[in-house]
Amino acid sequence: MQYLNLEDINERCRRDPADFILTSEQQYTDLIERVAEQVCASRHQILLLNGPSSSGKTTTAHRIRDAVQRRGIRTHSISMDDYYLSRNTFPVPKDEFGADDLESPLCMDLPLLSEHLAALCQGKTIEVPKYDFMTHRRTEQREEIRLRRGEIAVIEGIHSFNDVVTGKIQEHATGVYISVNTAVVLSPNQLLAPHELRFVRRAIRDRKFRDSPVLDTIRMWYSVRRGERLYIQPYLSTAAHRLNTYLPYEDCILMHLLRREVEPYHRELTDAGLEPLVRALDRFARLDEVSHIPPQSIMREFIG
Repeated sequence: MQYLNLEDINERCRRDPADFILTSEQQYTDLIERVAEQVCASRHQILLLNGPSSSGKTTTAHRIRDAVQRRGIRTHSISMDDYYLSRNTFPVPKDEFGADDLESPLCMDLPLLSEHLAALCQGKTIEVPKYDFMTHRRTEQREEIRLRRGEIAVIEGIHSFNDVVTGKIQEHATGVYISVNTAVVLSPNQLLAPHELRFVRRAIRDRKFRDSPVLDTIRMWYSVRRGERLYIQPYLSTAAHRLNTYLPYEDCILMHLLRREVEPYHRELTDAGLEPLVRALDRFARLDEVSHIPPQSIMREFIG
């Protein structure tokens, strides 16, 4: 776990915001390059990417793939989302409150994914299904994929470390766990935990890109965290590498965006277990020079 002091963050933001951004981004890039180097050295055929909500998996997955391909190794992407079962073909599992648990692995055809990955490792061609989230059904469309010598299949999803998936391919796979592994120390007795920093990212992203009010994000946060505890954490030993995606400057931007959104909902935040966030909303120095953020930054997932 990395611990950053709020006073240090604010001092760097005020002293030289452009350098603060540049240095933070370079540290993240160095992590990407290091993981890519290790993935290439392993010579494994399957790369499994996993991580909880708002960890920046999409950007990080793209950048790892790009870094691997720059080293002369061709990659093929397989989305676990395409292995969802058609909604009308199975009973949707429920959580302890009787609500639909759409993050459950029972909503996915993990045995088929496992068979496909094993077939790829044997040099066989597979037909990857396509899932339509508008109709919640698997379509008739298929994509053929075959791994030639030295190529890698990249699979991203919260169930990619599940032993149903990894059971047949353990000797051929490398797992990378992507998450925020930083806490911000507000005072000797107060800190913002990694999941609270991820909530900030998600609330901003959902409002900007999914037209989802911040109150909806607050209300679903329990379910999101429940899914992480049940479906990701038990399998973390599968990860050969862990990548911390937190950028030290990010909350000098995000907190000020979130502050306006959540002002009417401090009680709801507290009820959702996010009380430390309420106390931190106005304590970060403001960074407005977003033009210094590179286009490939993980921050673009959340602020555009």
